[in-house]
Amino acid sequence: MPPKQRITREMILERSFAMFCRDGMEAVNARSVAKALNCSTQPIFSYFVGMDDLKGALEQKAKETFEAAIHAYDKNGEPLVNICVAYVRFAAEQPKLFAYLFMRPGHETDYPVLEDDERNELIQLEAAAANLPIDRAGVIAAAVVTYAHGLACAEAAGRYNFDTQYLVPRISRIREALLK
Repeated sequence: MPPKQRITREMILERSFAMFCRDGMEAVNARSVAKALNCSTQPIFSYFVGMDDLKGALEQKAKETFEAAIHAYDKNGEPLVNICVAYVRFAAEQPKLFAYLFMRPGHETDYPVLEDDERNELIQLEAAAANLPIDRAGVIAAAVVTYAHGLACAEAAGRYNFDTQYLVPRISRIREALLK
C-alpha cells in the first residue's frame, strides 16, 4: 500500500494563495510553495499538471474572493455607490489580488466591477433609482465605476488609504453630478 499523502490539494492551494495575496502571483513557484509546505515539489505536481494549472486555480480563487467581497456590500442606500465602495475597499484589503485581477498589462476590461448579468442588474437598479432610461443609467454607471477604479488603483498602489467615510460622499457626489 502506498504511503498516505500528508500534503493535500487544499493545503497547496491555501498556502500558495496566502503567498499570492502577500507577495503577488510572481512569488508563487514550485520551490517557494514546497518550501512553505516543508515538502518536496512532488506533492504539488501530483495534484496539478504543472504550475500553469496551479496558477489557474489561484486565479479562480482570486476571482471568487473578489466576488465575495463585492457581494458583501451593504444592500441599503445607493447600489452603485455601495459596489464602488466595496471595489475600492477590496483594493485596499487585497492589493496584490486587485493588481493581478485589474492592473495587469494586456488585461483590459471596460467594466471591471461586475460580470455582464450583474452589471445589467445594477444598471437597471440605477435607472429605477434615478428615473432614467437604461442607456443613460449605463453611461452614468460606467463613469462612476471608472472614477472608483482610479481610487482603487491608487489604493492598491499604496498611495492613499481611503476609508468608507471618505469614499461614500465622494462617489455619491460624482454620481449626483453626472445625474445633473
